Amino acid sequence: MADKEVKNEIVKKDLKSVKKKRSYILMVRMITAAVLTLFVLVGILKLAFYIGGISRIKLSDEGLTHSDRFKECVLVHGIDVSEHKNKIKWKKVKSSGADFVFIRAGYRSAESGELNEDANFRTNMKKANKAGVMCGAYFFSQALNEAEAVEEAEYLLKLVKRYDIEMPLVIDYELYNGGRLQQKVEAGEMPASSMYHDVVLAFCRKVEEAGYESAVYANYDMLTNYMDSTLLDDEAVIWAAQYGGACDVKGNYRYWQCAEDAAVGGIEGNVDHDIWYIEPGRVYSTSAKGKKNPTSIGECSIDFDESSCKLKNHRAKPEVTVTCEDKRLRKGKDYILSFVKNTESGTGYAIVRGRGKYKDWIAVPFTIE
Repeated sequence: MADKEVKNEIVKKDLKSVKKKRSYILMVRMITAAVLTLFVLVGILKLAFYIGGISRIKLSDEGLTHSDRFKECVLVHGIDVSEHKNKIKWKKVKSSGADFVFIRAGYRSAESGELNEDANFRTNMKKANKAGVMCGAYFFSQALNEAEAVEEAEYLLKLVKRYDIEMPLVIDYELYNGGRLQQKVEAGEMPASSMYHDVVLAFCRKVEEAGYESAVYANYDMLTNYMDSTLLDDEAVIWAAQYGGACDVKGNYRYWQCAEDAAVGGIEGNVDHDIWYIEPGRVYSTSAKGKKNPTSIGECSIDFDESSCKLKNHRAKPEVTVTCEDKRLRKGKDYILSFVKNTESGTGYAIVRGRGKYKDWIAVPFTIE
């Protein structure tokens, strides 16, 4: 009997041991399954986040005819927006090929002449900055003289001072049907092109005194029948607007608003489509004021860390070193760094813009793996 009891105890212990091992194995399997499920969920979330930032819509120059003067240029696509567009998904805008944006910061009422801030300016500027879209800003002007143009520039400068501005600050000078500017024109009080030039150049000078690059936006009619674009281009950067597939403005323009009905990922409805013409390696001079006797950024050496020229979160932002006379320049202090055409494999461009003791800007190509 004793031997039988001993055997029974041994069997019971063996059963307990088997059950314990089975429980342990089951627990390990459950933990493993939970970990694998977690990894899958994280992967799905990452994929959803990644896809959420990518647009299948791509801006292109299909159907557009470009002037021969731009045959050596890279065509950089962009848009311009105002408060009429809400809830813009800026990551999708970037992946649509829109590398820059001009955001309306404010406007002068065509009726009362009152200055107003665009309702969505701050939101658009903050989110576009974060998404890696190069930002400029424009002010819809109805200035009747130089003093009002300066007032508009000062108003704009106050609005933009807290944001990263990598593009020009622009005076949008156009006739508004029934507005104060059109009324003055129809009354014969602004008969000469020089009067329009005086207004827009007063705005530009004020902007440049504050250290920003400036530009003048106007449509073909304004640049041809009221201003003289062939004279204005000697003193200002021109952003010309003309639809229909070609721009016939005779003066040298750097930006072309080629359409008002473009489709861009992240924006509901149509939006304005802009082209920025850039000649890689060319040093573009600016009138933006910095320190006394600034050095041109074109005299500096610009180098890339090739190992960082890779797409990460659908964008390539390589490490860039800028040196001048054996001195390493400081990003944000001595220069501003931006990237265009950097959402796909191929050739991207770093826009290096001088600041403070340095002036001018240049587009430098790099290869995206």
